[in-house]
Amino acid sequence: QSVDDVATNPILFANEMLRKSGSLPEYSRSMAGTLASILLSCSPVSPRDEEQPRKCSKCIAYLQHRVSTFSSIVDSLCCLSPEASKALSSSNTLLVPSLIRVIADLSFNNGGTISPESDETIMTALKTLTSLTHENEIACDQLISPYPWSVALPVAGKSIRDDHSMSQISGLEIIFSHLFKTVPKTEDNDGETLNEKSGYDTTIFCLNILTNIVEMIPNPTKSLAENMVIVDDQSSAVSWLAQWIVSKTSGFRGAVMKGSFGSTESAAIAGNDDSELRAGEEGNLVTAGNGFVLLSYLMLDDGATASSSSIRDIVKKELPTDDAGDSGGVKFMIKTLKAFCNFYHYSVGDLSVAVIAPM
Repeated sequence: QSVDDVATNPILFANEMLRKSGSLPEYSRSMAGTLASILLSCSPVSPRDEEQPRKCSKCIAYLQHRVSTFSSIVDSLCCLSPEASKALSSSNTLLVPSLIRVIADLSFNNGGTISPESDETIMTALKTLTSLTHENEIACDQLISPYPWSVALPVAGKSIRDDHSMSQISGLEIIFSHLFKTVPKTEDNDGETLNEKSGYDTTIFCLNILTNIVEMIPNPTKSLAENMVIVDDQSSAVSWLAQWIVSKTSGFRGAVMKGSFGSTESAAIAGNDDSELRAGEEGNLVTAGNGFVLLSYLMLDDGATASSSSIRDIVKKELPTDDAGDSGGVKFMIKTLKAFCNFYHYSVGDLSVAVIAPM
């Protein structure tokens, strides 16, 4: 933003003054310390130490309130203030690794079960990472860096590192795995919207974080994504992602393929109710829109890596076909994104320019 913007906008001015004061790294360190305290408080009792006291629910509640407050502050500081965002995510504050570790431990290191308290903390971590990674290469770089953590993930990279570092995992794999875990394994053929709001919010946060990473660090991220597989059957993680995103369009896919989605004129002529979004499908359109933005970034040809071409081939195989058996291809993605933009503009008005313009 320009100097004039900072001078006339009180929020930007406050963010810039806090950055110049040098206090922002302290906010990050304090939040990282609180996250570490939550992990210690939530860790299961060791079977070798039966005298260890039970979890203190009041302590955990206090720590969750504290980290939620920090998250709100960080979110406000990142708003239209890229330099403040970079200061908050400096590697020496350990905030980004702490956020990743909270998601990994609470989602995958407790027998696969996520308690309501843990879910709240994970949501806070995802929200904070969404803010920090927006147009912030410093934060995104820490999400593709390997960490020596022993966590069994459902989605992981194939052997692209040397043998002695195979136990290392990246934040990208952790976020992708949490998305995979959140998506119901028994979704019906109609691609119903996730029942729980927290599940829906989680998918949007994960998609946005993944998009932010590939936007800022394209080449390494595409290489990682290309080599990620579903651990159980060793199938392509990108293929699964494309399948799931396409499934969210089932309620309006025909209208999108025909190019009539959102056209009241075509509905009047053809008498086709599919030209308008049906009740309850809004969440599916938003999920599909965010998902296709992610896939589009992965497919973009930057000329610097062969991963883009490979990913394009994987995604195209999962795109739907019309009644004649012809693939909708990339045009289907474009039409869905146009419908998403129209819905977004209709929902939030002029504020939608922040999303629609770059799209």
